[in-house]
Amino acid sequence: MLNFNDNKAGMSGLDKEFISKVIESSSSENYSNFSKKQQERINQRTAAIKKCLEGVSPAEWAKAEKEMDELVARLECTRDLSRDCVHIDMDAYFATVEMRDEPRLRTVPMAVGSSAMLSTSNYLARRFGVRAAMPGFIAKKLCPQLELVPVNFRKYRRESMKVEAIFSEYDEDLSMGSLDEAYLDITAYVLAKSEPSTLIRRRYGGDCICKLPIITEDSATPSSTETCSKCAKERKVFEDSVEFGVGRSEVVREIRFRVEQATGLTCSAGIAPNFMLAKICSDMNKPNGQFELPNRYEDVMKFLRDLPIRKVSGIGRVSEALLQACGVSTVGELLERRAALKFCFSPLSQESFIRIALGLPGRPSASDSRRKSISVERTFNPTSDRDTLMETMEEVCDMLIKDMEHAGVVGGRCVTLKLKLSSFDVLTRSVTPKRLISSREDILSLVREVLERELPREIRLLGIRLSNLQLVDEPVTDTPISVLDFWKTATKV
Repeated sequence: MLNFNDNKAGMSGLDKEFISKVIESSSSENYSNFSKKQQERINQRTAAIKKCLEGVSPAEWAKAEKEMDELVARLECTRDLSRDCVHIDMDAYFATVEMRDEPRLRTVPMAVGSSAMLSTSNYLARRFGVRAAMPGFIAKKLCPQLELVPVNFRKYRRESMKVEAIFSEYDEDLSMGSLDEAYLDITAYVLAKSEPSTLIRRRYGGDCICKLPIITEDSATPSSTETCSKCAKERKVFEDSVEFGVGRSEVVREIRFRVEQATGLTCSAGIAPNFMLAKICSDMNKPNGQFELPNRYEDVMKFLRDLPIRKVSGIGRVSEALLQACGVSTVGELLERRAALKFCFSPLSQESFIRIALGLPGRPSASDSRRKSISVERTFNPTSDRDTLMETMEEVCDMLIKDMEHAGVVGGRCVTLKLKLSSFDVLTRSVTPKRLISSREDILSLVREVLERELPREIRLLGIRLSNLQLVDEPVTDTPISVLDFWKTATKV
């Protein structure tokens, strides 16, 4: 039985064993078989790691530890504690947009998605174990009163653009990780801000509860009243001012305040010396909060010492199991058990784990802010019907084109079709033509042919990814690229 992952914000303290049993008993035979194969592969790899470590002699361990110490010393020389990096994450984004627009949903467990798959859930639903990437029919068994709302990507993109416009005032080179998260380096802004700032705050009350944020103070006097065009009830408007001081914590508080005032949505933030740490920190005080990790070596190492390895972005269920086989459950133990990494992982993975242990960002090439790819995917009830799949592929392509426009992507030189079969096996099929792929017609002409080759397989997820991107602010390069049609079957473990 696969363990339920409760590392999502708002899911601590749940009965993992009960939830896992419900998921297992509700899963289809295909998914159960797929999960069983996954677990068997993980068990084989963890057994191999344990056997390998049992055969290591004290002399070999000491030698490996010395070599890892040299790696630690080299990486430590790259530490930069001068930056003010921020990761901002919208709180249960799709769900909160829907709750903002439909007040009735604010007090009930709800999720955005379908019976096939959920995109996100609100915090009330998470208390029942309902989370993103869970089939809606299983979520209903965990929480029978759960309300499902269909996704509305057009609305989510519109709100994301409003939020991004605010973020760009603090860092014009910000990077949007997705519609609901952003990475900002506010070092220059913080340095330039020498005086406090004061902003007008508007909150709402009265019989109308349509508009957010709602005021909580009973003694406040309204500045004005208006009639809501949606519910036709009276809405009271309360205006006052809020002061924000200098320093990065105050700047981030100001950003979060402006997001809520502009959209009625809340966000959480992490502040740290680099983006890897900032992303971890943004999950520490959710929802609607922020957490600051001081730019001091001692504070960074203390913060990481007892942090569960699963809290680190990029360490999933498989990596967690392999590290646990090495005796590693916390980030601090990555450093303590560094010699074990030498015997069990590739040099690239060894360096990656040591960087995590030291609180250092990834290699420069891996952390380059330049976007490498852009993708969209959709999950649906399994089908082998050609017309249905072609129509879905066109919808996904339309969504990708809109995201490209929003992200400033002119085109790309590699297009990949991702398919998840009814058996839950994942296939990726990539095509790299000589020309720049930039239009809807370009993309569809390539992926249609690829999809035709896979029919009549029964498919439950379809995604399109464009990579090797050409961005609007880059000079166009017409260097010919050799044709490469390569086929790769990737079964996710």
